[in-house]
Amino acid sequence: MFNRGISEDFVQALKKWRHWEEILNDNDLFMAIRDRYVNIYYQGCSIFKISHKNGQLTPETHYKYLVSPNVRNPYVLWKGEHPAVEERVNEILIQVLDLDLLKRSSRWYAEAEKVGLHQILKSNKNVVDVEIALSPESEDEADGKDRAIEGKRAADRIDFAAIQEKDGKPCIVFFEAKRFDNSELRSQTHTPAAIEQTERYKRFIEKHLLEFRESYGKVCKNLVDLGLKRIDPLVKDVAGNPGQLEVDSGVRLVVYGFDEDQKHGKVWNEHKTVLHDHFRDRLLLKGSPSEFTSGISK
Repeated sequence: MFNRGISEDFVQALKKWRHWEEILNDNDLFMAIRDRYVNIYYQGCSIFKISHKNGQLTPETHYKYLVSPNVRNPYVLWKGEHPAVEERVNEILIQVLDLDLLKRSSRWYAEAEKVGLHQILKSNKNVVDVEIALSPESEDEADGKDRAIEGKRAADRIDFAAIQEKDGKPCIVFFEAKRFDNSELRSQTHTPAAIEQTERYKRFIEKHLLEFRESYGKVCKNLVDLGLKRIDPLVKDVAGNPGQLEVDSGVRLVVYGFDEDQKHGKVWNEHKTVLHDHFRDRLLLKGSPSEFTSGISK
């Protein structure tokens, strides 16, 4: 099953949270609505996982983001067999909810590819979801990093989804984003992993088309009801009439992070030809991730 969208009670609880307006007004943060919780992302790091249980709003933050970036002395003394952390806990850990401190702390964990993706999200108001897990088991990995356990393939996770207009109707479209130096874009002996990956995503979407349509109809309504500031008119249109939403299963590939020499390099052009032959107009290439505006929006 694929399910997205939160209840009206959950929406109202978020709107009453004293920090909600501050989160909404921060253009560096991105909200991703699940079915049991909401993630607030900064550069691919989920600095908040917010649940609603028994009428109570429950915000959580991974402990690694709570280490204050203002710590002057990073070294902790040992007293015998034990580190004297308790003597410095007020200095080491963030003590009050401060978005700026949380963002600065999380930057240590922001991968280059996710930083680029963050720029794309900021440039496109029609993006409605990010880090889209395609299995319930991977939903709880809220920090945006896939996990490979005991040699098994890491959880499938589509980078982001946006609402576009297609044949006069709003349509949910999915994107996989990769930096130019990602090895999954290249292969001399077999199909590049990026192609296999997006084809796997496509099969899953096609198998669950109705669930995707209903889920993102709910998500659009949630985003509008929650008072999201940066929002595309198409998202508002879907929120008012969720039943009109279509689903495009053909996942786009977004490639960024290259200069002019790399763009025209002989070796890369061989790999690019393979990608282009497969994706056609679903292959989007820009040197800088901040240049992705019309390619995502239209």
